[in-house]
Amino acid sequence: KSFGSQNIWRDVSLTLPEGEVSALLGPSGTGKSVFLKTLIGLLHPEQGSVVVDGTDITQCSAKELYEIRKLFGVLFQDGALFGSMSLYDNIA
Repeated sequence: KSFGSQNIWRDVSLTLPEGEVSALLGPSGTGKSVFLKTLIGLLHPEQGSVVVDGTDITQCSAKELYEIRKLFGVLFQDGALFGSMSLYDNIA
């Protein structure tokens, strides 16, 4: 993923153990939020795919994406709301 000429990350592959809690930690500005937003479909990769539980989220329906998002708990530093979601969906 990049913004302008700045590459945030590329060639990422991640496998997480099923049924366990995992955390993504790192210094400020290293792309954690961008990675998580891409993982749950709020941002789209420039190329490649994002596969969660066998489903490529770049190709799934809104209903499928909603179900996949329920698998994740994301806590952003500033309690950000998602611009792509309604107020109800942001707080539900």
